[in-house]
Amino acid sequence: MTYFLDLTPECRTRVEQQGYLIPDKLQLDEVVPASEDTKFLPDWDHVLAIINCTYTQSHYNSIILYDDQRLIKVRPTPNRLLKRLREYFPMDYHNDIRYTMAKALKIERGVPYVCRDFWLMPAGPVVATNRSWFRWQYKRDIWDFPDDCSRVIVDHHLVLQWPMPRRSVEFRQALCKTIASFIKQQTAMICPTFDMADLGEYHSEETLQKLMTKIEKYKRGLILGKVGFMELTDEVDDDLNHYRYRQLPETEF
Repeated sequence: MTYFLDLTPECRTRVEQQGYLIPDKLQLDEVVPASEDTKFLPDWDHVLAIINCTYTQSHYNSIILYDDQRLIKVRPTPNRLLKRLREYFPMDYHNDIRYTMAKALKIERGVPYVCRDFWLMPAGPVVATNRSWFRWQYKRDIWDFPDDCSRVIVDHHLVLQWPMPRRSVEFRQALCKTIASFIKQQTAMICPTFDMADLGEYHSEETLQKLMTKIEKYKRGLILGKVGFMELTDEVDDDLNHYRYRQLPETEF
């Protein structure tokens, strides 16, 4: 089977011979597909890695690697792409994750992005104020640690090598679990305690239902306010109450 069809033939041959891809070693001219859209949005459901290329002085600043081995070089920087997560997911990386939950949990470095079962953790060092990112699939990825680096097997066939020793990977994994556990705990706290019968018998069922919805949302807002959320938007409210963090087992919190 031929892998990485979006790479140049020479680069693809090299990757196949060594048996793994080193994302941070990829050169922009080795990736064929490109997007000139300055407002580019990845297909987040299938993103596997965001590779930092800001140090190259090219007008392409990132390479996106998808879980089906597609690759594309794009103009936005990794930092800009992380800000655009908010256009797809209800959690904002900077406001909700870095400046709210991470601060509450006293996490000062290596803050991952965690929303639902989408866990994006920093991979490698900061270069030109940006860094690469890897989507860690907690229940599926298999890790190995040769020498002073790490290799991860994704879906039993795709192997990536990152410039991180075992202790760095495990540190980042622990942060992902900590934040996911925190969100899951807060979600478990959100449960209505009002009974419609307590609200009186002179209201229509439709009116009572609307009132119940407002009361439940207000209660959730109070709870989330206590744990530091700056704003309870409808999207955040919907996410916390309908999308469970299935990737994290109950034993983790």
